Amino acid sequence: MADAFVKHKIHNNMSIECDDNEMNKEKELGLYNLDNSHTWLNMNAPVSHGNMSNFPPAMRQIRNIAGKPAILALSAFSCGACFLGVVNVGLISADLLPTVAPPAFFYSGFCMIMAGALAFLNNDNFTGVTSSSYGAFYLSFGAYMVFNFEKFFGAVLTSAELQQGIGIMLFGFIIFNTYCYIASFMLTLGLMLQFLFIEISLILSMASMYGKISPVPGGVFSILLAATGWYNAATILFEDMFGRHVLFNPLMIEVFAWIRRRR
Repeated sequence: MADAFVKHKIHNNMSIECDDNEMNKEKELGLYNLDNSHTWLNMNAPVSHGNMSNFPPAMRQIRNIAGKPAILALSAFSCGACFLGVVNVGLISADLLPTVAPPAFFYSGFCMIMAGALAFLNNDNFTGVTSSSYGAFYLSFGAYMVFNFEKFFGAVLTSAELQQGIGIMLFGFIIFNTYCYIASFMLTLGLMLQFLFIEISLILSMASMYGKISPVPGGVFSILLAATGWYNAATILFEDMFGRHVLFNPLMIEVFAWIRRRR
């Protein structure tokens, strides 16, 4: 999900000291660059060549070989999260929960794993790891739904025991999402908020699986993270199509710089 977030715009009149051979090489590889004086307040700033010397090495080496798989990953993730949130909040009957299985398998599952593979081709480890992992999460959740609906577990597991098993899976993803959330502080504000909502949703959902709370709070945050994910996906897609910033989604380093200036 980081591949297109590190591609930003700078002013036309900004001079960049870079020899022709080096610039042509970067254009050929599709390297993303960001100038230090970039600002998201300049919504009409065009795409240009820049300098990422102050950025982490991983972000400097991201390439544009396989397009922008983050758009697919964010969209697929948000669709599954919204569906689960709507069910948990009670906007539709819980009896419709098995209908989550097909989109969980094909859209939120397979598409996210495919997006993760494409992200690895772009040398984008954050998108590759998060997209592939949450694609596997949705495949696993879909499998739980199918196995439960088809009585695959038979009389071995009760409904409560099955929920406890899902709770253990959620606990594992809470740990995974925690360090992904920390890493998201090097990306954009929207992405940081999305991983924060994922963290809260996973914790609340695990608590509901063990009968400690109602599933409604977890459902609310699932809907919030879905909305944030769609917003992030739209940010990348609109920037790609219109060639300029359309939606506000600053880098976290710019947010921190703004906070320091306000002190």
